[in-house]
Amino acid sequence: MWPFRRRPRNDAVVLEVLARLERLAELVERVSTLLAERPVVGATAPAAAEACVETTQSRVDEGGAAGHVLFVGGPAGYALLERDGAAPERGEEVDVDGVRHRVVRLGPSPLPGDRRRCAFAERQEPSAAARSSDA
Repeated sequence: MWPFRRRPRNDAVVLEVLARLERLAELVERVSTLLAERPVVGATAPAAAEACVETTQSRVDEGGAAGHVLFVGGPAGYALLERDGAAPERGEEVDVDGVRHRVVRLGPSPLPGDRRRCAFAERQEPSAAARSSDA
């Protein structure tokens, strides 16, 4: 014989669970419908990106220097800066608002449709000698 006893089936409990599952299915369907009808948040973002791409493309089409993009981090977050001329080489230092940054990587621009190069730069901490001379 079996080491456990089979519980008697309680039809009332089964019916209650089925009713709750049916209600849950109705709620999921309603949420799905509401999400489909909801307007897309930030719908202006693609327009802004398209304007940026058009500006960049017009600069390239005019035959002028396309420039490059500089991606830098700071205390308030990251910034994407447009610069004229060729992108700096890896390891090169650049000055952004009086703060030195070192280029750690070169890659494509993160802007959609932008053909310019992007220099990814890290903020350089002042050396111990420079900090002691400031004090």
